[in-house]
Amino acid sequence: MSEIPATPRPQGDALVPVVGAATDVGRLRSVNEDGYLALPPAFVVVDGMGGHAAGRAATRAALSALASLSGSVVADERVIVEAVLAAGEAVAAIPSHAAHRPGATVAGAVLAHRTGTATWITFNIGDSRVYLLRSGVLTQMSHDHSQVQALVDAGQLTRDQARRDPRKNVVTRALGAGLDQEAVPETRITPAQNGDRLLICSDGLSDELDDEALATVLGAGMRPQHTAEAAVAAALEAGGHDNTTALVVDLVPESDL
Repeated sequence: MSEIPATPRPQGDALVPVVGAATDVGRLRSVNEDGYLALPPAFVVVDGMGGHAAGRAATRAALSALASLSGSVVADERVIVEAVLAAGEAVAAIPSHAAHRPGATVAGAVLAHRTGTATWITFNIGDSRVYLLRSGVLTQMSHDHSQVQALVDAGQLTRDQARRDPRKNVVTRALGAGLDQEAVPETRITPAQNGDRLLICSDGLSDELDDEALATVLGAGMRPQHTAEAAVAAALEAGGHDNTTALVVDLVPESDL
């Protein structure tokens, strides 16, 4: 877990999230195995794996378990870790005789209230991602669990090389997928600020659009729903090799609604 130090924020209206969502099967797939949850305070994208039926079943099982975060008051990351662990157990329990067990990657953000302060708790397992656009600067808040990310961390690949590496879709941590480990998410705590914009996406989006392209779409001044749709459309234009899902969450004063 990592934490960004708090910065002072002027007192005023309560900050509330406004969300937009878009998903598409892509140009090469016949079934969309992605799914999402967008019910405050939780915003989650799940990318199912294991084949058409298995991937969809994994996504449904994971989202059903993670729905416990919606409509709740979250004070710390333990609630999120417990929900993700339950999602991992639900996916692992799906009956399957196929060579590839049902599995899923997950990324999300919860608008929590820690000691009365609005706070983002972002989390992920696998290579679905969370980004934050703040004051025009795009930051990846999640950390991929993949073979190529491990090589980047070790200094053996650059980020640009990793984007083109044939191993880029091999994940090292997932919900289910026959992996013999608990589905413990990596978390990050960030004090929320007025004007924050989050992007939560499956790898079908981040594989097609690099940070510069993502920053351009996210910073174009469109409302969250139009931004999510534009991001997915850009991924399709860039190739659309996989299912693609985008959640865009803006944090705004309640009086602006």
